[in-house]
Amino acid sequence: MPITRTYLTRGLVLKNAPFGEADLLVSLYSREFGKIRALAKGSRKPTSRMVGHLEPLTILDLSLFRGRNLDTINQAQIVNNLGNLKSDLSQISEGLYVCELMDGFGNESNSNVDLYQVAIETLENIDRDHRQNLNLRWFEIHLLRTTGFKIELETCTQCNREIEPQQHRFSPDSGGVLCWHCNITAHRIYPLSLRALKVLRFLERSALHNLPHLNIPNTLEKELKSLLGNTVRYWIDKEIRSNAFIEHLEHLK
Repeated sequence: MPITRTYLTRGLVLKNAPFGEADLLVSLYSREFGKIRALAKGSRKPTSRMVGHLEPLTILDLSLFRGRNLDTINQAQIVNNLGNLKSDLSQISEGLYVCELMDGFGNESNSNVDLYQVAIETLENIDRDHRQNLNLRWFEIHLLRTTGFKIELETCTQCNREIEPQQHRFSPDSGGVLCWHCNITAHRIYPLSLRALKVLRFLERSALHNLPHLNIPNTLEKELKSLLGNTVRYWIDKEIRSNAFIEHLEHLK
């Protein structure tokens, strides 16, 4: 039997760019096939049935045709437009941060259903519950876990001693927490407070929809953001542009 070149998938639009006179080049992260770059022919025409369907931060059911260099989007049906998220500039910036990391960590044509689910859960929770200030921290921890970069929070990454309740250090280079007994030289070593360690462990073992609204002090929130942000940047090996947008909006508050 001939192999069909048409396939179906559900995916998240990460970004798009104009292509030619009326087309769009769309980057998606799909549940079944990982990251996909596909062409939406004529989708920039006002009469196109896909106008508005292929904007970033949109979850779609898609029909695509496999091409030699680029696949082609035949049909797109919106599953969740994340309308609440898109109505607030701060939430948009958080959503774009999720998309940028998915684009950086995701592999083309290599399915990672757990990674897809982590992203969708995060975006849907931002859309549903803007008061939850740990959405992105939960996403970063589980992004790292599902892509093979899980951070170690229980034992020292150098000597394997169980971490005791006191001040410690954290190193993205070493993959997690360091005890004070170990003397190592690494380019990135950060202080790790006991409160931050407890929150990190809590986020790692918790489902996002079960997270309570924790009243986290500003200093602790900044520590968590710095630790996880530096770890993500270490593994992605580039600056995250959407993070600058988030920080700009925070300064305006």
